[in-house]
Amino acid sequence: MNGSESGDFSRVNRPLAQGAAYYSRLAPWYDLLAASEKKFIWMGLDLLDPQPGENILEIGFGTGAAQGKLIPAVKSGLSVGVDLSIGMASWAKRKLERANLASQALLVCSDSLPLPFCRNAFQGLFSSFTLELFDTPQIPQLLAECRRVLVPGGRLVAVSLSKDQPLGAMGRLYERFHDRFPTLADCRPIPLRQILESNGFKVKEFEIGKMWGLLVSLVSATCRHS
Repeated sequence: MNGSESGDFSRVNRPLAQGAAYYSRLAPWYDLLAASEKKFIWMGLDLLDPQPGENILEIGFGTGAAQGKLIPAVKSGLSVGVDLSIGMASWAKRKLERANLASQALLVCSDSLPLPFCRNAFQGLFSSFTLELFDTPQIPQLLAECRRVLVPGGRLVAVSLSKDQPLGAMGRLYERFHDRFPTLADCRPIPLRQILESNGFKVKEFEIGKMWGLLVSLVSATCRHS
């Protein structure tokens, strides 16, 4: 990374419980409001390439969009999701029931670290538009937990608003809006590739896209150590 713009990023200036309550209220309308994210979620799942028989963990399953793809992909394996929002979890379960996938879903509601899973439990981990919701000091803690629950050499795919490149005018405007209204603009751009490389992951694939003038990073990485 070159320059302070890509290396520095905003804090999350709201309590975790406030964020959970906000997403619970937003859950019935989230799919409509975040429709533009779906393209990047599907791209991220393509990078992850879940296989039959694998155990896959999704951090921040939201309304269950990715779970609807992960559960059929792993077949006899296990697709597990964890999210901090009770409202999002309820909405995801209803969606999976309509798709006749609820019996194969293991969705956990938790807003704390460590993650409530055993060491080396998963071959893959997926997270979309979630890592940037954690405050800066919490991100290394979460990624340490990701390494713990992944098997050695296990793979992680993350999608986030990006500060891996200079933000541009729209990105800088959005970042200022986030700093002033951290609940309304809960996500903030982060240098995703740099963060993963600094926290025990080896980047295998890296892509940059754009959503409403904001940069989006897609990173596929593997654990450098368990």
